[in-house]
Amino acid sequence: MTCRVLVFLFLWAGVVIAQASDSGWSLPTPPAGTAKRALIPYPVEVDWQHADREVAGVAVAFGAGIPERARDWLGTAVERVVTEFGLTKADVTGETGFVVRFAAGRVEGAHLEREAYALEFDHDGVVIVASHFRGWFNGVQTLRQLIYQSDGRWMVAGCAVRDWPAFGIRGVMLDVGRNYLSPGFIKRQVDRLAGYKINTLHLHLTEDAAWRLEIKKYPQLTAAEFHWKTRQPGRYYTQEEMRELIAYCARRGVTVIPEIDMPGHSEAFKRAMGFDMQSEAGVAVLREVIDEVASLFPSRYLHLGSDEVRIRMKEFMPRMVAHARRRGKDVVVWDPGHLPDRQVVKMHWGDHTGQKVDPSMRHIDTTGFYMDWIDAQSGVYQYFFQQPCDVRESNRSALGAITCVWTDGALSGEDRLLIQYPFYPCMLTFAERLWRGAAEERADLFAKLPQPGSAAHAAFAEFEGRLTAHRDLYFQEVPFAYVKQSHIPWKLIGPFDHRGRNDTSFEPERVIKESYQQGGRTLRWEDEPAWGSAIHLRHFYSVFNLHRKQANPDYWPATMSHRVGDAGGTCYALSYIFSPEPQQVGVMFGIGGMWGHSGGYRSARAPRQGEWDFSGGDLWINDERIAPPRWSFESLPWGGWGKGRIEEAPLTEEGYFFRPPVQVALKQGWNKVLVRVPFGWWQGDDGQRKWFFNCVPVRWDGIHYREVDGLRYAVEPQA
Repeated sequence: MTCRVLVFLFLWAGVVIAQASDSGWSLPTPPAGTAKRALIPYPVEVDWQHADREVAGVAVAFGAGIPERARDWLGTAVERVVTEFGLTKADVTGETGFVVRFAAGRVEGAHLEREAYALEFDHDGVVIVASHFRGWFNGVQTLRQLIYQSDGRWMVAGCAVRDWPAFGIRGVMLDVGRNYLSPGFIKRQVDRLAGYKINTLHLHLTEDAAWRLEIKKYPQLTAAEFHWKTRQPGRYYTQEEMRELIAYCARRGVTVIPEIDMPGHSEAFKRAMGFDMQSEAGVAVLREVIDEVASLFPSRYLHLGSDEVRIRMKEFMPRMVAHARRRGKDVVVWDPGHLPDRQVVKMHWGDHTGQKVDPSMRHIDTTGFYMDWIDAQSGVYQYFFQQPCDVRESNRSALGAITCVWTDGALSGEDRLLIQYPFYPCMLTFAERLWRGAAEERADLFAKLPQPGSAAHAAFAEFEGRLTAHRDLYFQEVPFAYVKQSHIPWKLIGPFDHRGRNDTSFEPERVIKESYQQGGRTLRWEDEPAWGSAIHLRHFYSVFNLHRKQANPDYWPATMSHRVGDAGGTCYALSYIFSPEPQQVGVMFGIGGMWGHSGGYRSARAPRQGEWDFSGGDLWINDERIAPPRWSFESLPWGGWGKGRIEEAPLTEEGYFFRPPVQVALKQGWNKVLVRVPFGWWQGDDGQRKWFFNCVPVRWDGIHYREVDGLRYAVEPQA
């Protein structure tokens, strides 16, 4: 599915969309100064004017009207919270117990009543009011985040909450077709994600690489001999394993949507069966496949793929969709793709400017939520400023969004999904945005942070405070690559013309002054600083059609988009860091920002030993060059799809956010930081890459990057 972006930007050629205008940010920013706890996602309404209460023993009580199965599942959900914090269970009639009471009732004014809840303190605990299991479960997840420790005692932050989601579908797609993930691994992620009110798990079960779901009538589909040898051949989910996983998810309020991709991405099917899906024999087999899948998965939705393939049988998709509907399923297909009718649900990945969503058709948004296309630091603000489905909240057509974690590249182990993808920083940001919605789409901020003093900047700064609080509280043993960045300014200048010699040295490396001369041009520092550690000079989406000599600087506009256009050159970034004392710190530093999770055409060339990147980028602190680490990887040739391609070599430390930071010395006082960021080409390169760098001091514990306390940042040394 990830080749799709080769199509998704192409429709924008010749389309002019002004995305650079500041359209404001009117979604209320949570009160960072008065909120007692950092809640994600932040509720619709919170009143913190209640006393905190100690909790030791926890009891559970149920009011009338709560179904027996919901009682069982909710009791288990509370037990998990008790276990997590080392609390004890108590008798509801005891004097020391903190009672979690569940009551049946409606939440007035809720947008989606099914998942709405109210949480209030009473004389001996809390009452969670809802009308459905998912509402009560969501209340438990908020209660979990209200628990904290103070002076050796466990406390619950006193408050009253009224809450509901903006969107009904809030999901993650795992590409288990290309890289098998064990049921245990998936369950661990479901546990964490359910705590952030993610309610949908989309499993991409079939691919060219392998077929991962047992079909009892056709066991050859999962046979190792028909799977790619580099992609866990023979690993698949038995129907019993899948049934148990579905039940596990259901108890956590998560629906599992299966995807059987057809008729594209189906080479594994063809190898196993000896014929193509687009044949009468293929149609007959797939009808029986759908029968088994429909019986196994209780979800109303069945995803049938349909994209990135040439349709030779005109009636193939209509016949498959009709059969799935006869089995009681609501069919989802990719869009762009092959739409058999207007009753299907479109899972939209196309570019907004050329593939505008038809508001009269039901759709699920994934545009801007492809995790394989992003790095950690910029991915968070990209997700934060999205407006799912281009609407404030869900309606009969706009159902929600799913973030897609495509794994075209081979993984050396399943835990790499959490390391070389910015999985949890982006999933928590996604959870916030899908739960709260967004009053505006700030497409002008997908590739850059807003200026301080704006409502948008205040909102992002507040959110990243909550995000890093969760990193430290709940992800101590889990990779979580994000540090605060909204307070870091950079002066930018360029592009200097390097005339094809990417590592050419220019005058800013020797002296900092207001302007520079080159070839009759005067270059000056940009009037406004760029903010953040992750700085796009040009986003690759704006030059995705550069191979067709088409570029659009207004599409995902970056800090220097109009200055650099579609050309190359060398830019410089300058900042100053104040350290209260001499100290050694790590620097999370990288140029380019993206390696090929999903295909060789997305991969930059590897740097040579002793260089930071293939283009000649560099870093100086206090005018001393900072040497890069010794690289454990090298450039590999791109041979084309299915031809021993580059992505069969798993990534190691290519990305700046999944390798140890380089250690540097900061002196007491102001430290000058200068980054050289060139953009150049090599033979056969079409330039469809980010012009980007990330630079931020960090602490590193082997798993996490964290902020260095006490540092200040400015574009000029201050007294």
